[in-house]
Amino acid sequence: MEISYQLMEDDYLQGYKAFRRRNTYSLWRTRLLYVIFFLNFALALLLSIVGPPGRFPFLVLLWGFVAFWIYCVWYSPRRLARKMITGSPSASLPHTVDMSEDGLHFRTSASESRLAWNLITDWAEADRVFALLPSPISFLPIPKRAMTHDQQGALRTLLEQKVSSKK
Repeated sequence: MEISYQLMEDDYLQGYKAFRRRNTYSLWRTRLLYVIFFLNFALALLLSIVGPPGRFPFLVLLWGFVAFWIYCVWYSPRRLARKMITGSPSASLPHTVDMSEDGLHFRTSASESRLAWNLITDWAEADRVFALLPSPISFLPIPKRAMTHDQQGALRTLLEQKVSSKK
């Protein structure tokens, strides 16, 4: 099966979202961090409105945590996705991926590479991409917009057979 596509900023952003939800631990960790954020936000808001005098240093800490969280969850993934497209000349080139029983064969006008199935440690699926994880800290997005519904099913089947069976 051969798929041709051109990566966009949204593909990296969706891949990052899939990467964050790749297993039960990371999904629950993210949910717990959201709960902590909203509790912190509510506490900072409450203390800002009706808190005791002399609370300024504590409020600075709470609002700093809120700002840091917003940066990490909202702005940072978008900035990194934009940086992947603009900072890497080969990322924005048209890609062709040939998927077979042997593995994946990636081609662009600048490079050509092969990735065997045993080198993919995990995979995750988001609304608009499949994220293949060749290591625990990186991913390769493959956009669903470049595939038909049947091709998506075939890729899902290949990933379940070749990658999920190793777990």
